Order: sequence, then structure tokens, then C-alpha cells
Amino acid sequence: MTRVAVFGASGVQGAAQVRALALAGHHPVAISRNPKDLEVNGQKIETAAADFSDSDAIKQALRDAEVVFLNLPSTSFQPAEPVIAGAKVIAKAIKATPSVKLTVFNTSMPVPEVKRGIKAQDDRVEIRSILRDTYHLPVISIQPVVFLDNLLEGWAYPPIAERQTIVYCHKPDLEVSWICHHDVGQLMIAAMSQPHLVGRNIPVGGPEIVTLEQLAEKLSRAWARPMQYENQTVDDFCDKISGAMRQRAGLEADRVVQQMHKAYTYYNEAADRPFRIEMGPVLEELPVKLTTIEEWGMTTKHRLPPSKALA
Repeated sequence: MTRVAVFGASGVQGAAQVRALALAGHHPVAISRNPKDLEVNGQKIETAAADFSDSDAIKQALRDAEVVFLNLPSTSFQPAEPVIAGAKVIAKAIKATPSVKLTVFNTSMPVPEVKRGIKAQDDRVEIRSILRDTYHLPVISIQPVVFLDNLLEGWAYPPIAERQTIVYCHKPDLEVSWICHHDVGQLMIAAMSQPHLVGRNIPVGGPEIVTLEQLAEKLSRAWARPMQYENQTVDDFCDKISGAMRQRAGLEADRVVQQMHKAYTYYNEAADRPFRIEMGPVLEELPVKLTTIEEWGMTTKHRLPPSKALA
């Protein structure tokens, strides 16, 4: 049993990692600003309260931890400075905790080896450098692509719930290795036992590579309803999101939308195809059973409203 400190445990990704750790027989410590009581299959989960700016609370939360799972807020929709400052505080606390032998950093997005001028990605590159180069921590970077779970949250969910249509900013022939949060947790757990992977940046996806049309076909079967799909253009996506951005206080809406346009243009057009991950070589090093799209769909079917086709 490994004691694993999970930062960002109140978020959907961190929560999935806490659950995966508990189910695998490890001892997760769920760290968040305002932790709530947690149980997994009747097992009470240890929690710790710590703000990213509170070094003493972070040090206390890390007490006796052997591994850290690091999840940090995205800087796509919020100022980067507090997140990067928080990464430095956490890194310093990890460095001061002798029991911690490994940090597994979940970048939550595709991240290149060097900065490309896309702010959210560049911030992740900087955070990786802070962990490894500034504080000299042993770090494995797990870098997932597009989350299946995003379909049931935020802007993607309303058209699914209201008109059984998956709307996503992917061009018709874009091939994507959709992955679920549970599988990111599984891969991070597998990385804990592979210390020779320290220093590696590992892009990860799900077991299937599909276009949006193929995704809709698979979810139609899993959800037992005829799902349609719309390949949203980058311009249309940014037009729609700009309204929401302008309603959020503290955001420089024009800058955020400009960055989103740049990022999604890259995702759709880049020659290196960042959303397409061949998982065979990865699974040789991190041997886990990944969740297929239809398996994920079956487990999430209860979260959808009744199908209009069946009503």
C-alpha cells in the first residue's frame, strides 16, 4: 500500500484518481482547499485542507506521503500567475519532504516538449520545468488528450441533453484518442511502480482512435439512443465561447478567446496530430486495461435525461 498525496482532489480529475487509488488498494490523501468527507466502497478517505499559497498546510498534507499526484487548475480560463506560484510552493514543500520519492504530474492536456506560443500549454511547460529543473524533483509527466468526461460537462453537455447531438470543435477527419478520467488515474498509478520513467513526458489517450462521427456511433450504441454530431469550426466555437468569457469577472475575454482560437487551430491542423495517440507502446510500459468508449458510455448512461426517441 502506497500513501499518495493527491492535489486537486476536489476536481473531477483528482477525484477520479483518489477513487482509482483506493480501489487499487493504496492510501490516497485527498488534498483540496475545502475538502469534504469522502468514501470509496465504504472506505473513508483521508483528506487534508491546503491552499496552494499555504506552504505550512501543504507540508502538513504531505506528511509521510511516498508519491504525489499533482493536478493544477488550467490557465486557459484564469490568470496563470497564481497557478504557477502555487506550483512553486508545492514543489518546495515536496523537496522538503524526505518520504516523497516521486511526483506524477497530470498536465490535463497535450503539452509539447517546448513552448509554442499557446498560453495554457506554455504554462504547463513552465510548471514541468519548475518541478524538474528548479527543484530537481523526480517527475513523470502524464499528458492526456481529450476527455470523454468533458462531454457531460460544460458547453458540450447541453446539445447532448437537449437534442442528442455531440457538438465539438473537431474537423470531420480529425482522429482523436478520447480518454476517461478513470484511465488517467490508472496510468498514473501504473507509473508509480516504474521509477525508470522519471524524466519522461508521456502522451496518453484511450484504446480507440476515432473521428467525431465514429464517436457518435459508439455512444449511440452505449446510450441506446441515436446520437447526432456536429463538427464545429474553430471560428464558430470561439464566437460562441466569447459571450460566456465576457460574463466572467477577472478574465481578459479577448485574450482568452484569441488563445483558444490558436489552441484549437493547432489541435485540428498540426502535422504532429497531438490528439492521436497510439497506446500500444505506452501500455507496454504502463500495463493497464483501458476503458473503451462504449464501456464508458454504459457507465455514464444514467447521467443523461430520457431519450426523446424513447419518450
